[in-house]
Amino acid sequence: LILSAILCLSLLSACGSEAPVDPGFDAVEAAVEAVVPTDGMAAQGSSYISNMFKLEEGDYEQCLVMVTNVGTSIDEFGLFKGSDATQAEALHTAVKDYLQFRLDAWMSEYLPDEFPKLQNAQVWTAGNYVFYAILSEDAKTAAGSAFEGCFE
Repeated sequence: LILSAILCLSLLSACGSEAPVDPGFDAVEAAVEAVVPTDGMAAQGSSYISNMFKLEEGDYEQCLVMVTNVGTSIDEFGLFKGSDATQAEALHTAVKDYLQFRLDAWMSEYLPDEFPKLQNAQVWTAGNYVFYAILSEDAKTAAGSAFEGCFE
């Protein structure tokens, strides 16, 4: 009886301490890209990440930032993976700072119909992952759902 009680207690305590499952960067990237049209978008390199996000390669484990390379749209999304929770928190801050920088630098006469995408940009965090989207409402909602779905 005592042995059974100890076994039950150890099982219950193990349930609460499970770390969230990491779906893998490639799986999260594929889920997002399945719902966001990436035609006309280009992946940005480490110099872009360094200049725009103020992040060096050691500040994240993996990342992908896709930016429209057509001058009539500001569509963009980014996925960052930190090596741990502390790094993920720093990535979240860097992304928020980047979005604020973009808002502060916006020129009102430049593509005024695109500005709401930037104003309504959103950031999601799950586990050690940080995802942001500067997209139309429909695309942003689909991308955010795809991202979150990887962690359910």
